[in-house]
Amino acid sequence: MKNLFKKRTPSKKTAQYSARFLANRFPSGRNGKVVYIRPEYHERLLRIVQLTRGEKTTLYSYIDNILEHHFSEFGDDIKDYFSEHFKPIL
Repeated sequence: MKNLFKKRTPSKKTAQYSARFLANRFPSGRNGKVVYIRPEYHERLLRIVQLTRGEKTTLYSYIDNILEHHFSEFGDDIKDYFSEHFKPIL
C-alpha cells in the first residue's frame, strides 16, 4: 500500500521558488510602512505564509521578496519607461 502522507521531494523549480520568495530575511515587519492590498490577494498571501510556518516566513518578508524580484527582473524596463514618458526616476 502506498503511503498517502509521504512528503513529496520538491522539484528544482519549487526549490528555487522557496529559496527566492520564502526566505525570511526580516524576522519582524514592524519597521516597514503600511500598505493596502486587495482582500483576495491578502488572503492568498496570508495562506501561503501560514502554510510555511516551518520556515518561519513572515508576510512582510514574503512581500519584500516578491518586490525585490520584481525590481530586479524589471528594473531596467521601469527606468526606460519613465525616462521615455516622464523623467528619470532613479
